[in-house]
Amino acid sequence: MGVAKLKKAELYYHKSVREEIAAVLQDSGVCQVIGDPERAARPAEIEARLSESEERLSDVRYLMRTLSGRYRDPIPSMDRLLGERPIVSMAHLDKLARETDLAEAAAAVRQKEHEINELKLEATQINANQALISSLSFFPLPLSVLTEGTRTVRGVAGTVKAEQFGAFKSALAEFARDTEVFLPGGAATAREVQAVVLFSRDLGTKVLEACTRNGMSIFDIPASIVGSVQEETTALAAKLAEVESREDDISDELDALAEKWMPVVQKLSDYWNSLAGRYRAQGESDETGRTLRTLFWVPERDAAQVQKGLEAVSPNVALFLSDPSEVDEPPALLENGRFVRPFNILTTLYSPPLYGGTDPTPCLAPFFFIFFGMCLGDAGYALVMLGVIGWLFKKYRRIPSSVKDFVTLFAFCAVSTFVYGVISGSFFGNFIDSFLPFLVPLKNSLMLVDPMTNPMQVLGISLLLGVVHLMFGLLIAAYDNVRSGQYIDAVGDNIAWFLFITGLCVFGTAAGGLLPESFVLPGKAMAIVGAIVIFLYAGRGKKGILSKALSGFLALYGSTSYLGDILSYSRLLALGFGSAVIGMIINLLGGMSAEIPYVGWLVAIVVIAGGHVFSILINILGAFVHPLRLQYVEFFGKFYSGGGTSYEPLTHSQEYVEIDNRCASGA
Repeated sequence: MGVAKLKKAELYYHKSVREEIAAVLQDSGVCQVIGDPERAARPAEIEARLSESEERLSDVRYLMRTLSGRYRDPIPSMDRLLGERPIVSMAHLDKLARETDLAEAAAAVRQKEHEINELKLEATQINANQALISSLSFFPLPLSVLTEGTRTVRGVAGTVKAEQFGAFKSALAEFARDTEVFLPGGAATAREVQAVVLFSRDLGTKVLEACTRNGMSIFDIPASIVGSVQEETTALAAKLAEVESREDDISDELDALAEKWMPVVQKLSDYWNSLAGRYRAQGESDETGRTLRTLFWVPERDAAQVQKGLEAVSPNVALFLSDPSEVDEPPALLENGRFVRPFNILTTLYSPPLYGGTDPTPCLAPFFFIFFGMCLGDAGYALVMLGVIGWLFKKYRRIPSSVKDFVTLFAFCAVSTFVYGVISGSFFGNFIDSFLPFLVPLKNSLMLVDPMTNPMQVLGISLLLGVVHLMFGLLIAAYDNVRSGQYIDAVGDNIAWFLFITGLCVFGTAAGGLLPESFVLPGKAMAIVGAIVIFLYAGRGKKGILSKALSGFLALYGSTSYLGDILSYSRLLALGFGSAVIGMIINLLGGMSAEIPYVGWLVAIVVIAGGHVFSILINILGAFVHPLRLQYVEFFGKFYSGGGTSYEPLTHSQEYVEIDNRCASGA
């Protein structure tokens, strides 16, 4: 178990079976094609096929982006994530792709979208014109006077800043015999005044200069507006209604296109993405005139099955399997048993291990299991989690393995939470004490710790777990050093610190009366031996007694970082305590609500149920993040650096459908 053993496969085959070979590798879902970063270019034939698939994917992405909001998918996104997808074969998708003109569908949708955009632009212009005309409601003459004028008269409309209105009127007074000013009947706004000025064409330039020079901003009125304010208001309202009706009609047409095309586009999305991945993998093959060579990684356990599938394509296939060489950089495929496998995701989130290195997942799993339970720490919350997870597994029978592992991880954590909730006496906070007093004796008989009345006991347990966790990390580091032949580093950098920290803890607890007095001397001896080794190891590369001594003292001073790391585990108490307190507050509010006349019982149910649902969600998040932080920072910091790459086999894209070539038909 741990990092799966891989074989490097070297496959030779004739060009005539290129597609069949690529299909076998993709259908197997376990082969990662080895690429050459220095490869100049793909073969022209593969490049053309890849370009075609990318072009089709461009149409698919456009249609998905445009139509998805208009399509009521019969399969909700959560159901798809949990495996409720149609089962189809690649043969069915091949046929569907040949029968579907994605370019034509995309062109039709683009045309409708363009028409809607044009109508939206027209509606925006109409709304602007309506606002403009509304501002001229005080003008009694036809608006053609402003847009066209007459043989002898012109006009302009606009706004004048309030502070310049006096100067504006004074400037126009010079042309009083040849101008007429129209103003709103009501009070002017604090900032500006609307005005219409009619003037003789002979004085047009002078009047306009006087207006603009004295703070008038002139409206740009479209030439098509010629009727009265009332007439134009009615006409624009009718035109806007017509535009909106046309927009609704086209929107309905787009809705119909969404219903028609989205089921097809979803399937073709997975189809063309699968083909694009296949063509990229084919482009990594080396070729001669007639022969191709493909290199790929394959798990040792799957090699025989893959070879059988390849030989079924053609007898003229040569597959050579070998172990990775020293110059190879194989990816890491985590391979653990059923009880550890769900925790693989936690290691992958941090960084996969190097191939041949130590997989920390089996070491991480039991601690995360315990820490999560202590942080959430409520048996009632655990039962809710287990109920939801059980319902998911009952309803969804084809949950993908990656999602199933993630859900199973929370199922394991719910078990841990239930156990800790029972031994700490927490069931929806203090729900039993508040509302089910007849169960209190049973609850108390099962309690082993009480964070509410004796938090120091739980703090001690948390810190003890921290010491065990950190020391376990040091032992793993020592094992890795021994395995790689670095015996001195194993003793000086790992075992010595293990002895020193463990010895101090044993000595301190024994001196404090928590352990028998007979442990004082062994603890003191372990700490002294560890300190001596650390002191000597740290200064081994220095010259001169002072340099060696200074390095040794500085190394011993580093023990303070271990103290900080150990204190970090107090968060196990803090989060569990917080979960219990929130539950108590919710129950208290529910009990107070129950005292409301007539409807109190209903309000109490809402408060208690809603409050605990919120508490479950927020505390699950904390119970996941904080133990993960203890793994990544404190635990992994002692022995694990990751640095590997994840195993990414050539597989089908299955976001919307499940591709199974054993399926003879479509769905």
